[in-house]
Amino acid sequence: MTAEDQSTRVRAVPAIGVAAGDGRAAGGAAAAVAGRRLATIARLDWALVVEWGLLLLAALAAAGEFRALYAGHGAWAALTGAVLASAAVTAAARRLTGRLDALAVLGLAGAAAYLFVVVFGWVDGRAIGGGHGFAAGLRGGWSNLLAAGLPADPDPALLVVPVLVLWLATALAVALAARPGTVFAPLVPLGLAFATAVALLADDRRPPLAAGMALATAGLGFGLVRAARGAPGGQGPGAGSMLLGVPVVAIAVVAGTVLGAGAPGGDRFDPRTVRPRPVRAVSELDPLAQVRAQLTAAPPRRLGTVRLESSSGRLPVDRMTVAVLGEFDGASWRNPDPYLPVGATLPGEPGENSTGAGEVVTVHADVALDRQDTPMLPILGQPTRLTGVQAAFDPHTGTLVSTAAAAGAGPHYHLTAAVANPSSARLAAAVPGSGTRLAQYLTVPPGLPPVLVATAIRATGGARTAYAQLIALQRYLRDPARFPYDLAGRPGHSYGALTRLLTSADPREQHSYAEQHAAAFALLARLRGFPTRIAVGYLLGPDTASGRGVFTISQARAHAWPEVYLAGLGWIPFEPTDTSHLAHEEPPDTTGGAAGGGSGASAEAAPAPPAPPKLSAIPRFDEHSPAAGGRWHRIALVPIVSLLALLVLFPLAVVAEKARRRRARRRAVPPGRRVAGAWREVRDRLAEWGVSATPTRSAGEVVGDAAGLGAAVAEPIGLLEPLVSRALYDRAASTEADATRAWELVDALRRQLAARASRPRRLAAALDPRPLLPPRGAAARRLGDGRRRTPRPARTRVTTMVGSPDG
Repeated sequence: MTAEDQSTRVRAVPAIGVAAGDGRAAGGAAAAVAGRRLATIARLDWALVVEWGLLLLAALAAAGEFRALYAGHGAWAALTGAVLASAAVTAAARRLTGRLDALAVLGLAGAAAYLFVVVFGWVDGRAIGGGHGFAAGLRGGWSNLLAAGLPADPDPALLVVPVLVLWLATALAVALAARPGTVFAPLVPLGLAFATAVALLADDRRPPLAAGMALATAGLGFGLVRAARGAPGGQGPGAGSMLLGVPVVAIAVVAGTVLGAGAPGGDRFDPRTVRPRPVRAVSELDPLAQVRAQLTAAPPRRLGTVRLESSSGRLPVDRMTVAVLGEFDGASWRNPDPYLPVGATLPGEPGENSTGAGEVVTVHADVALDRQDTPMLPILGQPTRLTGVQAAFDPHTGTLVSTAAAAGAGPHYHLTAAVANPSSARLAAAVPGSGTRLAQYLTVPPGLPPVLVATAIRATGGARTAYAQLIALQRYLRDPARFPYDLAGRPGHSYGALTRLLTSADPREQHSYAEQHAAAFALLARLRGFPTRIAVGYLLGPDTASGRGVFTISQARAHAWPEVYLAGLGWIPFEPTDTSHLAHEEPPDTTGGAAGGGSGASAEAAPAPPAPPKLSAIPRFDEHSPAAGGRWHRIALVPIVSLLALLVLFPLAVVAEKARRRRARRRAVPPGRRVAGAWREVRDRLAEWGVSATPTRSAGEVVGDAAGLGAAVAEPIGLLEPLVSRALYDRAASTEADATRAWELVDALRRQLAARASRPRRLAAALDPRPLLPPRGAAARRLGDGRRRTPRPARTRVTTMVGSPDG
């Protein structure tokens, strides 16, 4: 049958199918479409797909580090979308033009459109974007990000800078990856983007292990694949070098992760120091001096209520704080820290000055204030989340001020806080905290009267442990025989006021209340080496009729108390004041009698340390957060799991690659290529058993080398040699029978090799990666890649084929 007849017959097939019925025609068309799709998939450059996938993974790792700037996962969509959209836009633009200036213009236009439509458009609820917010975000994006407390809410104005950085870095990486001759250059902009995110997270001393490990893995893998593929149009080392590079990449990433986890924190450069953050001005009178004014108000006013729930079902504290004063200048106590605008998630204070790592109870507080006479908001412990009110936050002290305009009724807000609740055993073994961040709480201003040092030593004499010293000091100041509680006592908390209180011979000078007792404790404890501060707030009133766990906040329970930082526990409150009668005020002494004589307090013995607050049980909520340290346990598992995965996957990858090569060689067309593939298979199997794989050795020399493994092993190789020589001299001369016979001899060789060794030796041969190594020497060139070669003598062609790698 002629070619024309065959063509006519092929063209007649569809007509016959139509006549037979539309079903078979439709089925044939579907099969043809499926065949074309499979052919398209087969023609894909999968190494190129992996290369671009790793580049995008590196960009997404940088996006993951930027996400740490924000609370929750709301920023993920905008950040990952910026990476993927930038890659798509740049790849499409690269097909239109190769000019860098044109690519830059198109990239900036794409970034502006993404911000306008996606970042601001979705938040504003308009598909065309929010013009006003977009313009304001571009003008103040950097300033807004530097001024926000971290983690911040993912507001559009705070997403501008990360989105722009990721967009430009991804666009530049894609543009560089499309240029020939570059290996690691596309990773430079992504590394700079990652470094920018790390710099913005300078307050967070934890190393960026997860994102850094992902970036290192993707980056090293990208460079490995790109180097193995070679420059566009060139020939790379092949899959063998890529496979052997996998453990190198894995070991490098694991080593970097371990070193990063164990590296000391240290202070990193913080770009927030370049531009001062806006400080919320709080026009508030001295909170410590206002305690007496609130207690003597007639009548005292109720300020609001608080509904409490805890993770333990018990309340670990009996008070709420409105101000924390840590700086003493010899005359007054104040808080010099700025208040920064925050969102719902409140930043924590890293390092030493934070809630300790001991027992911590999570408390939910629903606070409803009747009026807003002051911007200070009552809080408990170290707040971690706030909703219902606009506020500014001091992460060093954990205090909040409202930034909303006062309008009659007070705010109603919900607060989540971590409250230290250490056991008695841990308190007894506690030691004072130390570190640079606690230095301000240890500072004693100039002008200290020496008599106060002697008083501190006398008050804590005999105590053997740090906590015992604090308890002794607490008892000393709480003793009503020495310091009767009296709101009529002289106000003040300066050096002079404390010296009169602690050393004066006039009994009336010892009449005092919470202001003096808290200040005296804080100063004397500092003289003994303890970091201290003063908290001002309210003792919680009894449960109200509103239900279990609801307490009253009232001026009648205004109070001040000292707090001491104990290593590993955090800030622990102490009570050097008798709180049983906060409004007690003795009448003026007209008889000149001893202080407190009317009450007979001088005859009483020093009271025992105050017992824990006896408040009723409060509602308990289920806490789903992981235990402390769980995150670090997961991080520690990363290198271990990676090493185990490497030990399992690497041998499997070696076996799989050998099987893939064998299958590709056995299915090659025409028959001459299958014969050549059979010879390459023979060389690979012999290499596993120690036979030299030098590319320059001829077929006859290979047969002689194989004789060292036994005559039975060398026999099939000798029979294969003439088939290989004929295929190399004239590939068209090889027939299907030659190809079938060649692979029968390969199978015979494999059986002979398996029969002469034990099972462990056969397993070692199967896992041996040497056949996957790229051949060395100038003779290592591809065979059968479609390029014509000048015919050469058979022996030389056999030598070339012996060393040729697989594509």
